[in-house]
Amino acid sequence: MRVDEIVPIAVKPSIAVQINELEKDEKGNRKIEFIAIGNSLAEIEFYSWDFSYSPDKGFKASVIIDKEGRQILTLKTGKHTVAVKVLDNEGLENMEIISLKINGVIEKL
Repeated sequence: MRVDEIVPIAVKPSIAVQINELEKDEKGNRKIEFIAIGNSLAEIEFYSWDFSYSPDKGFKASVIIDKEGRQILTLKTGKHTVAVKVLDNEGLENMEIISLKINGVIEKL
C-alpha cells in the first residue's frame, strides 16, 4: 500500500499573475492592475502582496490580506519586483515573483 492511499499528501497551491496596463501619464508612470489566480485542492484563503520585493530582505507584505487577488499600483519608470503569495485553507502557500521594467513600454523580465 502506498503512503498517499493511507494519509493524504498536502499539495501547495499554484499561482499565476496577470498584468494589465490601465493608464499612462505624461511622466511615463503606469497604472498597472495585477490579478493573482490561485488554484488549490483546498479553497484559497487569501493573497498577500509585496510591492518592493527583494530576495535579500525576504517577503515583506505591503498588503497582508487580499481576498480577491486584485491590486492596482502606479509604477514609475525603472525596474520593479512584485511578489504575491497565495495561502489556502490548509495553511499551504506558494509565491510568484514578477520583475517589470518600465521605460516607455512595460517589459516582463
